[in-house]
Amino acid sequence: MKSANALKVLTTSVLLSSMLSAQSSTKKTLEGVWKIAEIVTIGSDTTRNSDPQPSLIMFGQRHCSLISIPGNQPRPLYKGENPTDEEKIKAYDSFIANAGTYDVAGSTLTVRPTVARNPNFMAGGYVKYQFRVEGNALWLTSKTSDFNFRIGSRVGPLSGPSNETRMKLVRVE
Repeated sequence: MKSANALKVLTTSVLLSSMLSAQSSTKKTLEGVWKIAEIVTIGSDTTRNSDPQPSLIMFGQRHCSLISIPGNQPRPLYKGENPTDEEKIKAYDSFIANAGTYDVAGSTLTVRPTVARNPNFMAGGYVKYQFRVEGNALWLTSKTSDFNFRIGSRVGPLSGPSNETRMKLVRVE
């Protein structure tokens, strides 16, 4: 009886250790600096952007940071030293930035921002991606419902048309 229990404990320990080791190994493949090379959105308005604007996505051991310019047009420059309110709004709307922590469970990557351009995202929001790494390419796939923001006292998924976005990132370092 004691040897059967000892065997169960040993088996459970080995399985748990293997799972944690695999998860740690997967996180290690994410660690580094990436840039977005292509974005494909599938849904009511299917688009492919093979020449996206600049971006940097950094994964450390536990923390990550994403800074990008969505779309395929450069950010508009201010006309003078003191931008107008309209220029400030255009600059804000042309930029995505957040940083926080991330977790990996199987092929699911969950990002939880500590700080973000959008205050509703950093107030308990999170995003889940399905991911895979192939050599120096990282593929992230998300659906509209994978993005969760705080609205009032509730954190929930984005509303609107259901789209799927597939991003190909390439390793910078």
